[in-house]
Amino acid sequence: MPRKAARVLAFDTAVADEELEAAISYLDEKLANASSRDEPVPFLAYRNRMIFQTTLNIRRGTVSAPSHR
Repeated sequence: MPRKAARVLAFDTAVADEELEAAISYLDEKLANASSRDEPVPFLAYRNRMIFQTTLNIRRGTVSAPSHR
């Protein structure tokens, strides 16, 4: 499911790469803060970070979009 969401978002031009990078930076900080306090990793922060990073990778051609089955 996250990979499908990333593929859809990769082809949606309403969200710029800079916005995705800012969101990834924010989520990285949120995950690092939880880790430094020995708290559980917030699942949605981790999931969204993976979706946004995969979206950027697809846009940059560093990861291929999965075939639609």
